[in-house]
Amino acid sequence: MIRLYPDPILRRRAREVKPGSPAAREAAQRLRQALSQVEGLGLAANQVGALVRVVLARLGAREWVLINPEVAWRSPELETDSEGCLSLPGVEAEVARPAQIRVRALSEAGEELLLELEGLEARLLLHEIDHLDGGLYIDHLAAAERRRVLREYRRARELAEEGVPSRE
Repeated sequence: MIRLYPDPILRRRAREVKPGSPAAREAAQRLRQALSQVEGLGLAANQVGALVRVVLARLGAREWVLINPEVAWRSPELETDSEGCLSLPGVEAEVARPAQIRVRALSEAGEELLLELEGLEARLLLHEIDHLDGGLYIDHLAAAERRRVLREYRRARELAEEGVPSRE
């Protein structure tokens, strides 16, 4: 089950984990199960209740489990695009992020990885690494825009709890 804002676990920094450890394996399993039930491109372990630095991301035609990912380089050029989050369903906002990045991580088997990504894939991994650091995409917004998005989100949650169908 995906944790929804304002669940406090979404604001906690995840701890590093050893590839192949029970915690890493359990987190990867929970991420795969959760992502198989929704339409999304990625999830971070704290979104499924595990405070370990594990991400599941669909990059191109491949699904990657990344252990302890860290951004090694960010391009100075920014791209602004619409961003949403499975922990804040039903709302989106325009977020500026680096156009290109390099990310170091470990595979599930403990192999060192260096991923060079751009566009949507770069945005996706930055979004998921933000989660591991206790951040959300709304943290990148100006205060007025963040308030607008959170008002929309609260209203959508209230309607969902009342059983009113979404207009999406």
